[in-house]
Amino acid sequence: MYKKKLLVVALSAAFAAPCVFAQKSGGGGGGNEGADSVVVLYGKLYPEVVRPSGDGATEAGTTGLATFAGTPTGTTRIIRRNEMESGNSRFGVRGHEKLGGGLKAIFQLESEFHVDSNDSRFAQRDSFVGLQHDRWGTIKLGRMDTPYKGYGDEISFLGISSGNITSTSNVLRNIGFGNSSASSFHLRRQNVVQYESPKWGPVDFAVQYSTNETDTSTRKPHVWSAGVKWEAGPLSVELAHEIHWDLFGLSNNVPAAMSNAADQGVRSKDKATQVAVVYKLGRHQFEFDANQKKYVEGASITGRAQSYKNNGYLFIWDARWSDQWRTQVHYIKGTAGSCARVNAVCTTDGLNGSQIAAGFAYYFSKKTYLFAMYTLVRNDKSATYSNLLEQTPAVGEDITQYALGISTSF
Repeated sequence: MYKKKLLVVALSAAFAAPCVFAQKSGGGGGGNEGADSVVVLYGKLYPEVVRPSGDGATEAGTTGLATFAGTPTGTTRIIRRNEMESGNSRFGVRGHEKLGGGLKAIFQLESEFHVDSNDSRFAQRDSFVGLQHDRWGTIKLGRMDTPYKGYGDEISFLGISSGNITSTSNVLRNIGFGNSSASSFHLRRQNVVQYESPKWGPVDFAVQYSTNETDTSTRKPHVWSAGVKWEAGPLSVELAHEIHWDLFGLSNNVPAAMSNAADQGVRSKDKATQVAVVYKLGRHQFEFDANQKKYVEGASITGRAQSYKNNGYLFIWDARWSDQWRTQVHYIKGTAGSCARVNAVCTTDGLNGSQIAAGFAYYFSKKTYLFAMYTLVRNDKSATYSNLLEQTPAVGEDITQYALGISTSF
């Protein structure tokens, strides 16, 4: 009994600690903003039941496919079944300490929280330590999303699109062939140094550098990413650019015979540029995004992949009809693009794809709501765009998914 009482006291002290820190006044008011040191626990959970299905896989032996396409089988790979998913549900702790002169030390540690299983991973999400100044901005060191990911795709689908069936990233910011995430411009980076400006009038911006720490005598894998936002009244415009050195987003997704990944004499430079426009009209928000992604490799062996380029487009309408009811629809398009190989023909026929989504939410409070969603990904004959959480589509296979769940945050 004595040990149980000690455990209760210890847990009570742990969860009371943030409140204790927040009461340490810096000479101003008694709230968190006036505290010398603040620690906050927070989280967002949105488990859901998902029903996926597939249709229309490209038949084996189909001619006229894209050069970089996989091998079609004509067999649907997606198993129609019930799945329980938790998206990017998360739990974190963050805080700051006032250092004087408008300067703060800040930190955050955020973990995945898989409420549907027992495989949650510690500190896998944005985690960092930094310094923040009201006038000069913020410097962070750690692991975090890139500015390219943050400046654009602004309106999250019903607030839960991260890691969800409605995620826009695979069609908008990736390519329609292969399974490697090396080609994605929607990732969290590690070994990061990031600067974030304060709000200077209508403008703010961020710049990030990260390294893979896997340099060789001929390769130096690293990433530069930057974004800027201008906002005035109901209108905001965002511009972002990102460069991947030696990540081989193309070679990691083409058939092995065309890949340069194992050739230490070849370097790669992948880059993407995007613009996003968001307009707010009363309770409604509208967003349009456009980007261009280009993957270039310095290959010299006949038949090897040299380059691929395509565009992505997105439109979102977010409607809040009342304090309780919210709806959202989006449309995303990934173009077939163009490609090149060394002294060989390269075609992109059938590499285009699209995604539509529709959903609604009913709010019990500002933090808790029920949601229902529908998505359809259409792959042309050579494409394998996917928003699946557990399975992988066949070449040309369309993906239909339904989801029903609950979201709460604290």
